[in-house]
Amino acid sequence: MSAKYFTKAKNLSATSGGASGDVVYTCPANYTSLIKYLIVSNGATGAKKYSIQWYEAATTTYHSIVDEVSLAASTNEVVLEGGCIALQAGDQIVAFEESSSDFHITLSGEEYYKTA
Repeated sequence: MSAKYFTKAKNLSATSGGASGDVVYTCPANYTSLIKYLIVSNGATGAKKYSIQWYEAATTTYHSIVDEVSLAASTNEVVLEGGCIALQAGDQIVAFEESSSDFHITLSGEEYYKTA
């Protein structure tokens, strides 16, 4: 299997998770994805909280990756580097913040096509 590399970014606006959260990335049909890097930035003038979830399509379950993490104003935080989160087709990375639209999430990884 050869890898297809990708990067996705999202400006958050959702203030609750689950189905109401902002979808940052969805693993395409017939692929397995490895999320290798994930960074969050807070553009607000004060500290605020954010949360990131993994939606598991096979069980329709949302799992917390990080939950209500406080991030200082105008700072960045690397959530994932050096490891990976493996996603199957239909799985998602979902995020939300406590209020307004100040957080930005960028992730990158590899997609592997699954042959029949």
